[in-house]
Amino acid sequence: MLKKNLKQKLKKPTRVMYLNFVIFHVLIGILIYSFKFLSLIYLLGILAYYIFKIIKNQKDKFVPIEAAAYIMAVEVFLRMTNGMVFYESGKYAVILFFLLGMYFHSFKLKGLPILIYFLALIPSIYFTYQSIHLEDSFRKFVLFNLSGPFSLVVTTLYCYDLKISLKRFLGILNIIVLPVITMTTYLFLYTPDLKAVIIGSQSNFAASGGFGPNQVSTTLGIGIFILLIRLIVPYRNQLVQLIMMLILAAISYRALATLSRGGVVVAILMFVVFLVLYAFYAPAKSKLKLVPKLGLLVLGAILVWSYTLVQTNNQLANRYTNKNARGIQKEDASAGRFDLIETEFNNFSENPIFGVGVGIGKYARLENEEAAASHNELTRMLSEHGSFGLVGILVLLLIPAFRFLKNPQNLFMISLLIFWGATINHSAMRIAAPGFMYGFAMLNIQYRKKKKKVGVAASNKSFKNENLTLSRQ
Repeated sequence: MLKKNLKQKLKKPTRVMYLNFVIFHVLIGILIYSFKFLSLIYLLGILAYYIFKIIKNQKDKFVPIEAAAYIMAVEVFLRMTNGMVFYESGKYAVILFFLLGMYFHSFKLKGLPILIYFLALIPSIYFTYQSIHLEDSFRKFVLFNLSGPFSLVVTTLYCYDLKISLKRFLGILNIIVLPVITMTTYLFLYTPDLKAVIIGSQSNFAASGGFGPNQVSTTLGIGIFILLIRLIVPYRNQLVQLIMMLILAAISYRALATLSRGGVVVAILMFVVFLVLYAFYAPAKSKLKLVPKLGLLVLGAILVWSYTLVQTNNQLANRYTNKNARGIQKEDASAGRFDLIETEFNNFSENPIFGVGVGIGKYARLENEEAAASHNELTRMLSEHGSFGLVGILVLLLIPAFRFLKNPQNLFMISLLIFWGATINHSAMRIAAPGFMYGFAMLNIQYRKKKKKVGVAASNKSFKNENLTLSRQ
C-alpha cells in the first residue's frame, strides 16, 4: 500500500515544477540571443512537440488550446528573432492546432454563426484580384489580411461553449506566460542600458529588441494581465508566487520601456474590469484579502514606474502625457492613426457595397502621398469590405453579447474581449493574439467543484455564494 501511494505521488507533478519551466524559458531567451539561428529550431520544436502531443492525447480537448495559446504568446518573439518560416506562421500554426482539435473532437454547432463574419470578407477578394498590378503579390494581400480573421474563426468554433475547469483555464494562462518570460529575458540582454538608447518620447525600437514596439508591448501586456490575475488568484506554492510576482515587475518594466502605450494601457484596463467582477462575485473571505494585495500592487507599481522613469531619462512621463522629448504637448495623441481612420471612412463612403478590396486600403493616399497600413481592424473592414465588412463587425459584436447574457458569471470573458477590441483598434490583427483571445473568451469556465451527491438546498444556492473556488489555484 505504501509503495502504491509513493508511486502515485511521484507521478503527480508538484507545484514547484512550474519553476523548472520558467528557468527553461529564461535559458531559451539567453540561447537565442547568443545564437540567433536557434530561433527557427525553437519554432520547429514547438510545432513538432504540440502536434505530437495533440495526436497522442486525443481524448484531451484542451491540448489544442494549450498549443495555440503557446504559439500565440511566442509569435512576436519569433518574428523579432527571425525564427518564422513565413511572417504569418504564428497564425497558420494557431489554425493548424485547432483544425487538428476539430478533427479529433469536432465543435459545437452553436458556434457556427462566426462563419458569417468570415464569409462576409470573401467578396472583396475579387476587387483585390483586379488590382494585382500593385507592387505586392495577390497572395500576400489576401493572406496577410485574412489569416488573422480565419484564426479568430477557428479559435471561436473550437472554444465556443466548451466547458473547462477553472484549474485547467489557469493552467493555460500559466502556459501563455512562459514565452513572455523568454521575450523579457531577450529584451534585457538586447538592451541592458536603456539610458543609452532612449532619447525621445516616441516608441523605441532599440528598447523593444529591435522590433516593432507596438507588437512587443502588446505581448508583454498579456503577461502583465495574467500575472496580475495570479496576484489575486495566487499560486498554491509561496515560492512560486514570490518569483512570479518579481517576474511581473520585470515584464512591466520592459513593457513601459518600449514607450508603446497600447499593451500596458490595455493590460491595466483588462485587470480593472476583472477586479470589479471578482469583487462582485467572490466570497466575502476572498474579498477581504483584496485590500492588502491591492496595497502591495500600488506600491509595486509606483516603484516600477519610478525606476523606469529614471532609466528612460524621464521620457516615460512625456510619452504617457503625450509630450515630445522637450516636454511640449503634442497636438495629435494618436500618432497619425486618426488620419488613417478618416481616410478609411472616406473609402467606405466612396465604395459602400464591396469596399476597395482586401489589402488595397493601405494604398489610399494621405496628404503626404505615402502608403500606410491600417492600425484599426474595424475601420479597415469598412474600407476594404464595405457593407459586407459592416455585417462582419455586427456578427463579432453580437456573438459575445449573447454569450455574456447567457453566462454573465464568466469573470474573464469581458477582460479578454477588451483585449481583442482594444488591440484591433491600435494594431489591427497583425498578430495572432487578438483573434485567439476573442475565441478564448468563448470558453465556458466551470468554477464549482463537482460533488457526488448534491441535496436540494445545495443545488439552489446562488453562484455568488456557492463555492467560487478562486482562493488559490
